[in-house]
Amino acid sequence: MQAMPTNAPARGRWARVFGILSIFLLVFLYRFFTVYTVRSGECRPKPVDPELRLLTRDERGVVVSYPERINFPLQTKPLLVMSYNIAGHDELFDSNHIAKVAEVINAMKPDIVGLQEVHRNTWQSRFHDQAAELERRTGMHGWFGKSYVQGKGEFGNALLTRGQIVSADLHELPSIGEPRSAIEAVVKIDGATLNVYVTHLTTWGRFNRSNRREQLKCLARHVRTSRYPYLLLGDFNAGPGTPEMQEFRKENAAQICGEALANTNPMMRERIDYIWADYGWHVGDARVVEQGPSDHWPITASLDWSRGR
Repeated sequence: MQAMPTNAPARGRWARVFGILSIFLLVFLYRFFTVYTVRSGECRPKPVDPELRLLTRDERGVVVSYPERINFPLQTKPLLVMSYNIAGHDELFDSNHIAKVAEVINAMKPDIVGLQEVHRNTWQSRFHDQAAELERRTGMHGWFGKSYVQGKGEFGNALLTRGQIVSADLHELPSIGEPRSAIEAVVKIDGATLNVYVTHLTTWGRFNRSNRREQLKCLARHVRTSRYPYLLLGDFNAGPGTPEMQEFRKENAAQICGEALANTNPMMRERIDYIWADYGWHVGDARVVEQGPSDHWPITASLDWSRGR
């Protein structure tokens, strides 16, 4: 019997490595030609007459003008708000992924939830509508806002609430690479009328810092058009100490909820998920919920408008 060459196992290993790299290259090329876009410089906040805003506050949260139709939200209890990147693509490997996400949400009983990386009818979600499934499993009202189309499916953000979604709009954010967007919704809950924004900013760390900076400036412009007390929920893909986040905070567009929260992404060991609130809110307990199947942990904050006045 002829002996096998001694370098056969090495060749086999290199073949497997080459096969894996080829798959990654094909996925990248597919996304490059079918998903990626360039929308730098595009930010279109809706025009709003400042006189129509129900209130205006300075960076300390002090009311500086009282329009005649001012109507402070009369909450009956503090709102529990959650932001959660659910990594919806993981349903491809775990058919119970969304059921596990719903379990976390139901255990916390939030009033408002902003979700990122939500899939509707994509191959990663096994062609399931994750937004609709989470509505059904949580009993909450929902609204999905796509960031981009993938085949016959969609990928984007979603809003869930135990209140009423009065209206919702989708805003495209300036993007280089994977398109990003922001949901703007008017929500009525517990006697309060709010604007809720949900977003997911571009990834790739320092390599996409300039684009993320542009997206943050655009978000600041959007929330300043709000007629109601507002919340901004999302995965910002940047830590609090990064230059773009420091610049965003200098915009004084909103206050951070949970200044000293620990990391929200166990793999990155960094906080990249946020809840931001209009300056009229009093921020109570804010924390990272170390539960769930995603590579992100959800974060929550308790908010009370009456104590913030």
